[in-house]
Amino acid sequence: MVDILGIVVALAPFLVAVVALVLLRRSALWAGFAALGAALAGAILWPELDALRVPGALLDGAGTSARVLYVLFGGLLLYNLLSAGEAVEAVSRYLGRLEPEKEALAAGVVVGAAPFFESVTGFGVAVVISAPILLAAGFSPLKAAVLASWGQCAVPWGALGVGTVIGADLAGMSFRDLSTASAYLNLPLYPIYGVAAVALAGGIGGVRRHGPETVLLGIIAGAGTLLTSLYLAPELSGAVGGLCATAAFLARRWRRATGVPGRALLPYGFLLVLLAVASGVSVVREALERLGPIFTGPGLPLLLAAGFTAVVFGIGAAETGRAVRGTVAQWLPTAGAVLTFVLAGEVVAGSGAAALLASAAGSLGPIYPAVSPVLGALGGALTGSNAASNALFMPLQVEAARGVGVPVEITAAVQNVAGSHASLLAPQRMVLAATAVGLLGREGEILRYAMAPVAVSIVILAGIGLLW
Repeated sequence: MVDILGIVVALAPFLVAVVALVLLRRSALWAGFAALGAALAGAILWPELDALRVPGALLDGAGTSARVLYVLFGGLLLYNLLSAGEAVEAVSRYLGRLEPEKEALAAGVVVGAAPFFESVTGFGVAVVISAPILLAAGFSPLKAAVLASWGQCAVPWGALGVGTVIGADLAGMSFRDLSTASAYLNLPLYPIYGVAAVALAGGIGGVRRHGPETVLLGIIAGAGTLLTSLYLAPELSGAVGGLCATAAFLARRWRRATGVPGRALLPYGFLLVLLAVASGVSVVREALERLGPIFTGPGLPLLLAAGFTAVVFGIGAAETGRAVRGTVAQWLPTAGAVLTFVLAGEVVAGSGAAALLASAAGSLGPIYPAVSPVLGALGGALTGSNAASNALFMPLQVEAARGVGVPVEITAAVQNVAGSHASLLAPQRMVLAATAVGLLGREGEILRYAMAPVAVSIVILAGIGLLW
């Protein structure tokens, strides 16, 4: 017999997060603290849960959060220094000159340039970079905001895959395995966003003229993402996929591809080389691992690339100080939200609450794979962060998959991809898009236009889960 009250207690962190974010319209930080409080209260007070495992869960969550926040700070600092050196503006102007046809430019940005920037920096930075390109190309502010939001379609590898790192830890998988499984699922989704971009930019006529090229660009982006995860460095998967699509986009326009802002792109190239060497050369990787966690992962390369940027662009101490202070101001609210949601997720998993929920989910039997992406999407849309979504929902997904006999690997990848894509619809990301184009206060309108390809992607993921 199902213990209804026990299920309510186990669900409390999720319910509290929904109420705080949706009904009370509180910040993600406030919601994270509320969810963590509910998780701790349930673990301590409910007899069926194991309070003795809470300290260990909190310790595990603190370790995972530290790695993520390290990368987040480096990514934000790199972006702020690039902005101070006017590198972002130089790239924006170049792409705007390269393709005068708006429909084609929309596809190139959404499946090429924007996924690259989102993968390298993460947390919606691609919106800030791509929106000016689209405005300069003549798009209305509303369309520019929607297209810039869709450019986050490589979110599983945003900020070099920090959300996927959390998901892999909670699912008991290696980062490469979850990245690769997610890349397979993401293969059909890139073309969906590309076609949606062309349709928004030019209607049916735009799809007729540029649809085939757009689908090809999406396939190239997906293939580049998958092959990089399989054979190179998983952290670089989204970045390389975006670069491959961008290269294919430029190849058809090579006659206009003059005046490349090489200096502006140099820090990104430097970062990619560092990451490739640190992750892809076994001798270097093993040496860094012996030095400790500060030297492993993308955190240190991001900081080195930020320093390289300051040198290349001659950014002085005063301006660098402003960039650092601005980074701290951006980092702190997101850091608090990520930390609290990670800790809440670890407590849910460690105390046995996830297992309790999984036993109830077992009653869904073979239809659970159709529900799984909806749950993942809910987490992404509520938190605005793949990292927070995985922290909150991955333990439940994994335990439920085991309960109904569904492969954990495919369920974890569905959670990772669904939560990633739905995160671009989160309120905080809508605010970012609205601010970038001067439409603050019209976030609801942007959301209505932005939903379609996300909904299609969730339906596709549900179908894949059922077929699997």
